[in-house]
Amino acid sequence: MCFGVTVRRVDMTDPANVASAMGPKTRVVYFESPANPNMRLVDIEAVLRIAHQGAARVVVDNTYCTPYLQQPLLLGADVSVHSMTKYLGGHGDLTAGAAIFADAELAQRVRLHGLKDMIGAVMSAQDAHLVMRGLKTLTLRMDRHCQSAQKVADLLQSHPATAVVHFPGLSTFPQHELAKRQMRQFGGMIAFELKGGLQAGMQFMDALQLVTRAVSLGDAETLAQHPASMTHSTYTAQQRAAHGISDGLVRLSVGLEDLEDVLSDIAQALDLVQHLAGLGQPVEPAEFSVGPA
Repeated sequence: MCFGVTVRRVDMTDPANVASAMGPKTRVVYFESPANPNMRLVDIEAVLRIAHQGAARVVVDNTYCTPYLQQPLLLGADVSVHSMTKYLGGHGDLTAGAAIFADAELAQRVRLHGLKDMIGAVMSAQDAHLVMRGLKTLTLRMDRHCQSAQKVADLLQSHPATAVVHFPGLSTFPQHELAKRQMRQFGGMIAFELKGGLQAGMQFMDALQLVTRAVSLGDAETLAQHPASMTHSTYTAQQRAAHGISDGLVRLSVGLEDLEDVLSDIAQALDLVQHLAGLGQPVEPAEFSVGPA
């Protein structure tokens, strides 16, 4: 509890869990979709119907999708929030955030009391300039991120070192139909699980040459992070597993580099993991050729 607020955490991939968790004092339902780092989706409209039956407002973290790929306010959400450090800026060179409100009166309350009186968060002029620069190319960049991510997901799914690929654009993704319904395209973020677990995850990261090892996302560069040895290394394997983060999970933010170069780097890292684990013969690089769309 903080500021007298009690937080209740539930798995929102099933709207029934949201309904069960709602109470007479529930004021905010907050979630992100797709969720970091394992790409699970939340049915925004289903959760909205449940939350709005009471007095709760719905806040959606839309950082992964940006307003170009998903528009929670048009689906009925009360607030859409973004880390503008990510795709909206697009170049990994700023720190900023944004909250977009459906209700002007609520926006004014948050602006005057939340920002001015409580936390004093003010974006620098330089960061504001960089966000405005990034927004000029947002749609062009997101199209490229999405197109390249689809090809990378196909590569990952076909490779014997990979156990499962979490990407909304794959027909094998359990929530593929939901993704088609509420997202314009499937995004530039991918999570995949390596068969070799923790060791394989670290080997994959060490083998990367072009792809940058970093915990951010939405940059022009392709970024990779291994939660079990990086962002979630302070948690036990059991704690990570309880939240769907396996020891072999790797998260990719697919960037804007030449696609053949990205595919080649990821393929050689997968091949090395496969060789070290004795998982069979490497897939020929020709199978990862970009070819015609």
